[in-house]
Amino acid sequence: MARFRATARPCPNQGWSLCSANFFGAPRAHAVITGDRTGMLTGIRTTFATGFMRLVLIALMSLLVGSFAIWGIGDIFRGGTSTTLATIGGTQVSQQTFQTMYNREVQNLGRMLGRGVTPDQARSFGIDQRVLSQLVTDATLDERGRQLGLGIDDATIRNRIVTSPSFRGPTGQFDVNTFRELLRQNGFTEQAYIDSERRVAVRQQIAGAISDKLGTPQVLLDAMARYQAETRTAQFVTIGARSAGDVPAPDAATLQTFFDARRAAFRAPEYRKLVMLTLSPEEQAAFVEVPADQIDAEVARLRDTAEKRTVQQITFANAEEAAAASARIKAGLDFAELAKERNISDTDLTLGTLSRAEITDPPVRDATFALAEGTVSEPVRGSFGTVLLRVTKAEPFNAEAMREQARIRLARELGRVAVNDLHDKIERERASGLPLADIASKVGLAVSVVDAVDQSGQDPSGAQLNLVGGAELLPAAFRADVGMENEAVQVRQTGASIWYEVAAITPARDRALDEVKDRVEARWREEEVKNRIAKAATEMTEAVRQGKTLAELAQPLGLEVKTSGALTRTATEGDWGSGAVQTLFVTPKGSVANAPAADGIDRIVFVTLDVALPANAPVDARTQAQLTQSIEDDILGQYIARLQKDFGANVNQTVLRRAIGAGDGG
Repeated sequence: MARFRATARPCPNQGWSLCSANFFGAPRAHAVITGDRTGMLTGIRTTFATGFMRLVLIALMSLLVGSFAIWGIGDIFRGGTSTTLATIGGTQVSQQTFQTMYNREVQNLGRMLGRGVTPDQARSFGIDQRVLSQLVTDATLDERGRQLGLGIDDATIRNRIVTSPSFRGPTGQFDVNTFRELLRQNGFTEQAYIDSERRVAVRQQIAGAISDKLGTPQVLLDAMARYQAETRTAQFVTIGARSAGDVPAPDAATLQTFFDARRAAFRAPEYRKLVMLTLSPEEQAAFVEVPADQIDAEVARLRDTAEKRTVQQITFANAEEAAAASARIKAGLDFAELAKERNISDTDLTLGTLSRAEITDPPVRDATFALAEGTVSEPVRGSFGTVLLRVTKAEPFNAEAMREQARIRLARELGRVAVNDLHDKIERERASGLPLADIASKVGLAVSVVDAVDQSGQDPSGAQLNLVGGAELLPAAFRADVGMENEAVQVRQTGASIWYEVAAITPARDRALDEVKDRVEARWREEEVKNRIAKAATEMTEAVRQGKTLAELAQPLGLEVKTSGALTRTATEGDWGSGAVQTLFVTPKGSVANAPAADGIDRIVFVTLDVALPANAPVDARTQAQLTQSIEDDILGQYIARLQKDFGANVNQTVLRRAIGAGDGG
């Protein structure tokens, strides 16, 4: 949440505060306020006590009260500006909940695209409606769960969390530090995440009861099998740029007309100058020196889980019997033969491939990891009897590699502590209203400055800037304004925090043709070539419809007539991109059509030669699973729609527009 920075300076005898003279810009305000308030109030009361001045006072007060009534005092009695975005029965979805999820989805899209995503772009991708639909669906199931009195016990929730792959540490087990760090990066407290998981578990209970394991009707599987297995072949020619002929440079009038019709495509975007202070765990870890004893302890811990032995074991009733068996083995008896004599199966003989941590009996563990591969131990007195052990395979343990792994892990942990300390220091300094550059200097860091960047992360030359956390930073920076103090942006992938200031804004503007003439001419030429190719393809298609053959038409143009392979609906081949294949599958046998080639510039003119529809074709497992999932989703969707109708689902469009920054008319 952005807030304007106000500079604090001392008022006489009042310590550090925002005195009236500083805040309102009135040099005499402080003296007036600290003067004789009693005399001033008495004078006002006397002046407006009677006559015409009393009427003036009444008129002024009426105007003041009316203004409040018109412009917002009603909100006091209505509970203030509404922040409830949707209501489903007795369950509400807040604007804050929507914005948190919406911003997360926008940031995810930005990471996928490798650049920032503007609010308009986010809406064009339908992120706002997708997030709204998901939250309303969740709220509907929450309301149903509340009505049914459903709940999840603490043990189940704990098991869901500790078994989640997302929270596994270097050992492959649940790691509390990983858990807490991921929650911090995603803006969750532990209790908030536990509450969220509890709600998710209840929703899954309801959804599972409604739609799990419905299966797919055989008639649908048969129809899908025929649809998937159908193949088509075509005779075709590819018309390329050569058929467009020479394209001369456009004259000035043509280029100007072309530019005027597409002026928005060549418009200079808004640029912003940003000052950034980045706090990264990775960078801090690079400065951390890990004590050798801590590395040794970490290597020992890693050895307990990483070093493994494949172990066989024979248990004896007493030490004497074990000693006799040991002597026979030393005399040449095979360990497996001894096991057979004692009626021990291969399955029971082998304990498995185990780490130190997985062998709970200390004497057995120590003896196992003291053995070389292929050797048999002396009799070992364990907790459950005397045993002979054989190691059939010893997985090597690279202590040096593990030392480096241990050092990196410990450095990151210590770096995380350093980051948290610095984070707190920066936040304390920000409360003083200092610029980021001064704060960075005080905490021993440096700011970075980007002189000009647009919302997609490009500089004025069109070069893509490599901004740390750009997908998260740019949308936030383009919502801020010059002179505003902004909350830090959190980069989920790296755990970095980025504080930023907008130092200057260069507004978007229309460019003159001379500024982008080369780009405009290149665009004109590209479109002219495509238009000429499309015209040639249309003319050839019409000629075939009039009775000409492809061979007759292709020969004068020097084009090769080809025959495609047997194409399925999802196949692509050479010039046959997905668009051309889809056109082929709606063109009847013996008919002609044309479609864009795979490169999006050339065009294919084709005649459908054959349509084959195999019988008894199987549906692949993936498609069958998708069909089943689609049916289950459809049933669940109908159930949720009915619940929403019964409960009553209302969305406050004004709050929604405010949440996505669309304004009143967005």
